[in-house]
Amino acid sequence: MRNNIAVVLAVGIVVAIAAVPAGAFTMAEKVVVANSLVLVSRAPAGGLDAQDRISAVNDRLAPILGYELLTPENIRLRRFHGETSIFVGNRLLTTVTVADARANGTSVYRLARVWLRNARMALPQARPYANLYLTR
Repeated sequence: MRNNIAVVLAVGIVVAIAAVPAGAFTMAEKVVVANSLVLVSRAPAGGLDAQDRISAVNDRLAPILGYELLTPENIRLRRFHGETSIFVGNRLLTTVTVADARANGTSVYRLARVWLRNARMALPQARPYANLYLTR
């Protein structure tokens, strides 16, 4: 029952993300959680254009927000298929590619650290009270 409620809340949060007003980029290029910008994708990768990549990240957010422990130390960088990726627990959030770094005028490592910092600040706010009851 508790998991079902968490999934419903997670889906509600993802739907609410679409209501955030657009700034310099369209919402199709942004991942926003708890009214905080987590990342902007402007580059294609893995056979997906930028909008499809953001859609895939948003699809991954529902189970992440519903089931993972959303503490900063559980959100981390990891090498995955030879690329720098951000994981929440054992679930992939996104991969930071060379094309992303180039589009943002920085290195993969620096961009990954920015996106990681943003995710560590935003994701716990999506379920601020749920983390009080979760343990590893």
